[in-house]
Amino acid sequence: MRGAPSGPVGFRGSQRHRPTQGDPRRDVSQILQVRRSRLLLRVLSLACTSFAPEVQWIVDNGFPDCSMLPDPDSFHLVSWSRCPPGQDGAARIGQLSAWHDGTPVQFDSRNAAKRQIERLAGHGLALYSAVELEWRLFIKPKEDAAEYTWHESRVDPYCSILAHKYEPLLLDIHQALQSAGLRVEALHTEFGCGQMEVTMAPKWGICGPDEGFLYRDIVRQNHGYIVSFMAVPCSGEAGSGLHFNHSLWSADRRANAFFDAAQERKMSAVMRHWLAGLIHHSAAIAALTSPTVNCYRRLHLPFTPDFADWAVQSRNATFRVKLGSDANPGGSYIENRMPSSAANAYIVTAATLAAGLDGLERQLTLPPEGSRDAGRLPSSMVEALAALEADTVMQQALGPQLI
Repeated sequence: MRGAPSGPVGFRGSQRHRPTQGDPRRDVSQILQVRRSRLLLRVLSLACTSFAPEVQWIVDNGFPDCSMLPDPDSFHLVSWSRCPPGQDGAARIGQLSAWHDGTPVQFDSRNAAKRQIERLAGHGLALYSAVELEWRLFIKPKEDAAEYTWHESRVDPYCSILAHKYEPLLLDIHQALQSAGLRVEALHTEFGCGQMEVTMAPKWGICGPDEGFLYRDIVRQNHGYIVSFMAVPCSGEAGSGLHFNHSLWSADRRANAFFDAAQERKMSAVMRHWLAGLIHHSAAIAALTSPTVNCYRRLHLPFTPDFADWAVQSRNATFRVKLGSDANPGGSYIENRMPSSAANAYIVTAATLAAGLDGLERQLTLPPEGSRDAGRLPSSMVEALAALEADTVMQQALGPQLI
């Protein structure tokens, strides 16, 4: 094993790496027992927020190192190193950042997601989640051109002609994802010029957002195109999103907690309270899942989130509900359609779980399907940040350092 790049993930999905050299004579289990590494806290704060915040503890202690402990659950071989078969390759291992007393670093977004998953476990529930992430392809029309343009000017979603045209690219991406241990459910063209989407298979716990982040890195590596995860890279075009599909299951992972055959529409009380929490905190969620000014140009348009509402199967609702059946109880889940393609999958997970847990713990009442009484979603970052600042429940759940 040639190395194991790893490091904290930033608010908008950027990551800092600190490669560690592995001995190719050792097997994977030995590599995962890599010693606890150290990372300068100033660098960690820069990585997690895209700028260097003056976290007072860091300043008062002279910008010391923090501990970074590899998390074996996040181990993935990576294919972008393009190593020939039989030669040393590379792997990625996510790390758990902690202060010197062992407590997790609050503003590390992966820690934030794990903290909410642990809260969920306290209720005897397990998270099963996956992302649908949209992105765009660009090329230079000429080698010396100053600007990039759409690689495909046609808007033709799910088009077999375009699928055949881009078959080498799509197969390359699919193979790269599979080589890293990620399972793809769908890969197709979308509603925007040059727009593509990959839907990942759901995974348990932190592995869902782990794979969502790794998927983004794989797509943008070594495929001969310029890939953009900007929400609205060109005016007048359809926006790109990161839809978060999730369900809750019993701790033994045998029963879908969102399904109840005895209830109306087979929606369990857990699902109703959870969904009520998402709607109640949707304005604050917007600030956490639309991290740039550009993201708000995507909202309030056809097929994008507009109001804090829910509906079964509707692509006009912010929270799209899929209902299971007696034959398929595992088919009950919620699609949070609010996050933009620029969002951080860990923060999307943390924000969604924090809001849902509040609905569950306070047994909030779910508004009627299609109701818009909860109000319109923020239309700007200023509005979204004001909503987050006013939402003390979300602030307390996610911690002041992350907020």
